[in-house]
Amino acid sequence: MINTFFVWDLGGTKCSAGIIEHNTVSNKIICKKKTSVKLAETTSLEDLIFKLEDNLKMRMSQANAICIGAAGLYDGETLILEGVYPYPMRFAAIAKAQCWPHYAIIHDYASIICSTFTNYMDSPQNVLRLNDSPIDTHGRRVAFGIGTGLGGKDGVLFPDGSFWLGRNEIGHIGVTTPPMADQSALQRHHELIHFLYSLETSHHPITFEKILSGPGTSRLHQFFYPSQGVLSPEEVGINLREGKASELLNAFAWYTGLFVGTIQLMFMPEGGIWITGGVALNHLEIFQSPEFFAGINASPAYILQREKFPLGVLCNLEHALIGCGYYAANKLFKTNFQNLAQNKVEASQ
Repeated sequence: MINTFFVWDLGGTKCSAGIIEHNTVSNKIICKKKTSVKLAETTSLEDLIFKLEDNLKMRMSQANAICIGAAGLYDGETLILEGVYPYPMRFAAIAKAQCWPHYAIIHDYASIICSTFTNYMDSPQNVLRLNDSPIDTHGRRVAFGIGTGLGGKDGVLFPDGSFWLGRNEIGHIGVTTPPMADQSALQRHHELIHFLYSLETSHHPITFEKILSGPGTSRLHQFFYPSQGVLSPEEVGINLREGKASELLNAFAWYTGLFVGTIQLMFMPEGGIWITGGVALNHLEIFQSPEFFAGINASPAYILQREKFPLGVLCNLEHALIGCGYYAANKLFKTNFQNLAQNKVEASQ
C-alpha cells in the first residue's frame, strides 16, 4: 500500500515542498516531486499554498496527511517567528477552511532528525561521512544546521519504530572557552569574543549562532579584514569560494569543531551528529580542514569514546522533506489509522 503525504520545509526566506510516497510494505520513503517558492514572491499564506499546489499539481486536501517542518513556534493556531515571516502564518484557520487531512507543524530540525531514521542514510550521495564509525540505530542522535541561523534537535529511534524528539535550542548555547587549545587559537578566541561584544549595543548574549551562521560569517570578516568594511553573507561567501578569506575559513572551521565537541559532551550521541544548512553545504571544505578537528579536540574529555560517535554531513537537499514524510507516516497517519480502527471497534460494541 502506498500513502501520499504533502510536506513542507518552511524557512524565513523560502519554502520547499514535496510529495512523499511511503510504501507500507517495504517501509521505504521517497520524494516523488518537489518545488520551492520564495516568500518574497508571495503575498499571503493562502497565496503561498496556491503556488505550492500549482507547482506540484496536487491539492493539500488530497494527501493522506500533511507535515510542515518550520522555523518558529506553533501555538496551535499561528506559527510565530517575530520579524521573520512577511505575513501572518495562521495555519489552523486555513486548514479548517480548506479541509486538510490530519496535519502537524513541527520544529524544522525535528524533520532533519526524522530523516536520519530512514533509508535516506543508506545512500552515499546523501551523506558525507566524516568518520567510519557505525551508526547505533537506537542511539541518541543530534542534527544541526548552519544557515541563516544555527538550528538543531536531538532524537532517539526505538526498536518498535516509534521515536522521541528532544526539546532544546542548541543554537543558543553560549560560546564556550575551549578547555584545551594551543596558544594562538586561545588568543584568537579571546580577541574575537572581545570584538563580538564590541559590536553589541543591547547586551545580547554571545552565542555560537553569532559565529556559526550567515550573519556570523559577516562578523568574522569584519574581525579579520576590518579595512574591507562590512560585507553581506553573500559577499563573504564569494570571497571564501575565491580563496580570499583563508583566516576566516580556518576560524569558522575551528568554531564548527568546537561546537561539535560541545554537543558531543552534552548529548553523548551514539547515533551520530549530522550537519546540514546552506552555509555548511556551500563550504564543505570546512570539514576537510585540520582546524575543524582541532576545534573538536579542544574539548578533550572522553575523546576516545567520542571518536566512536558517527559524524557526517547531510548533503542531499531532500532530507527535510523525507523527514517530514517519516513523521507523517509514523505519527500522523499511523495514529489517525489506529484511532479510526479503535472508533470502529467501540462503535460495534
